[in-house]
Amino acid sequence: MQAVLGGARHGVLAVLAAGLAGLMITGAAAPAAASAPAAATPGKTVLAWGSNFYGELGNGTTTDSNKPVAVKLPASLRYTTVRSELFSLAVSTSGKVFAWGNNAEGQLGDGTTTGRLKPVRVRLPAGVKVKTAREGALFTLALTAVGKLLAWGYNSSGQLGNGSVKSRHLPVSVKLPRGVTITAISAGDDSALALTSTGRVLSWGGNGAGQLGNGTSRARHVPGYVKLPVHTKITSIAAGQETGYAVTSAGRLLAWGLNAAGELGDGTTKIRKTPVQVKLPKGVKVAAAAAGFMHALALTAGGRVLAWGYNAFGQLGNGATTDRHRPVWVKFPAATRVRALIAGRYFSMALTTGHRILTWGLNDLGQLGNGSNTNSATPVRVHLPAGFTPTAIGAGWDTHTGLAIGHQIPD
Repeated sequence: MQAVLGGARHGVLAVLAAGLAGLMITGAAAPAAASAPAAATPGKTVLAWGSNFYGELGNGTTTDSNKPVAVKLPASLRYTTVRSELFSLAVSTSGKVFAWGNNAEGQLGDGTTTGRLKPVRVRLPAGVKVKTAREGALFTLALTAVGKLLAWGYNSSGQLGNGSVKSRHLPVSVKLPRGVTITAISAGDDSALALTSTGRVLSWGGNGAGQLGNGTSRARHVPGYVKLPVHTKITSIAAGQETGYAVTSAGRLLAWGLNAAGELGDGTTKIRKTPVQVKLPKGVKVAAAAAGFMHALALTAGGRVLAWGYNAFGQLGNGATTDRHRPVWVKFPAATRVRALIAGRYFSMALTTGHRILTWGLNDLGQLGNGSNTNSATPVRVHLPAGFTPTAIGAGWDTHTGLAIGHQIPD
């Protein structure tokens, strides 16, 4: 799918709410172990900026915007999750899912293949409430309130996890192992990851670069387990183009899959079909990771950010444009502490403890949201509307669109 859509334009979404969502941490200094990501705080206002080629901004147009614009979601609801690829989605506190943008494979889940310039409601099974959702390349994965999974859209590699390769325009159940409860999800190009309540990781779908982490390159159409090191418990996961990342309970970071630009952070460019350790600086503990297109980010327990992999557009945020095969520090303004981070296609985004959104990397479509179209190899500030307080952010590994959830103080 990436070969077909790699040159397509995408969008970035940020969710701004009364609290913080996504990958969040607290603490003035790095503790002995990594902090767990905080739960999302809902917000009523969703903003978007960047590419709008398919209507990813959800404002009823196809005009790109280098500043945030309001997504036309129902004003009566509050939202906890936003994501974007060629299409965008939002999850409400009431368990509803809304989607908009490209719908070529039914990934909007409304029973059609008609693209939408404004949000439409996903047709979930009766009585089902969704807790969070993630987007792959033309497919969607959703975690329900009871720890089960639904998926819909493109399915050529079995990425829907229902045992077939038939695309679906409405949600279907993922065939989980008996007795398993899921607590977190992530989606890549044609594969997906799920974290179980016992700290294990499931994977399914395409496996051409070993992104399923099971030691083979064979696709599988139902979930199976990633081959983690013995006695390893996972607390957080992230999927990239053809990569997987997992944070351990000890604050280490594991990675597997494609490694063409050093995106696994192990100091090499070798494909890894089973997890290897990212070579973190000595003594650093990781709380969460984010996967972009051939680059990755890690949030430390002390609120700093590491980056590695492809860097042609400055998406590592270290002031340079040279690829790095091991993590380097992002150059934030002095005293900046990060609460949440996310990565897109050649750009990166962070939410700070001071309720600012910082972005860096490629900006040809306005995906940095700072009112310009100039790339930046160090973080710049998103131009949020006056009176708007961001509390969560969203994007996707192959998007040129950013999203934010938050609350807006009336003029």
